[in-house]
Amino acid sequence: MSYPKTGNEVYVSLNLSNTMLTGIGDGTVTRETVSADYLKRLFSEYGVIVSGKPSQRALLERINDTYGFGWEIPEKLSLFQLSEEHRRLVVIQVQGLARKEGSLLPQYTEEELDEATFTFVKYYVQSVHYDDLVAENKKLRFDLEQEIAWRNRTDS
Repeated sequence: MSYPKTGNEVYVSLNLSNTMLTGIGDGTVTRETVSADYLKRLFSEYGVIVSGKPSQRALLERINDTYGFGWEIPEKLSLFQLSEEHRRLVVIQVQGLARKEGSLLPQYTEEELDEATFTFVKYYVQSVHYDDLVAENKKLRFDLEQEIAWRNRTDS
């Protein structure tokens, strides 16, 4: 499968680090667990950029094959920062594989990969601070309530 090049691609990685977030300044990040089917629709709309160490290639290929994503997996690590254009990051959570000091190992056997399970967490960045979003939501809710009250008034 070939995904579009939109300039707003979704990043996919096996981890999340603070350096990925430095491009957004003050803002809000939301997090939600998503399905593989949801991701296929998301990738079809925005495109996808996969980021992983060369040693993680076999693991990424396994995930790609298992879920039929059709990713192009780069030969070398692509570093990135989330920004206004690239607002979405999908972190693949891996369970059932041995780790060393919390990090995935450089390689696994086929049997080990067969035992692994994967979940997908989408992070979405907004350049508006959470407190400002709450204040805006409160104002919009107040305005809506006023409009509803005006429309439902009874002139007696």
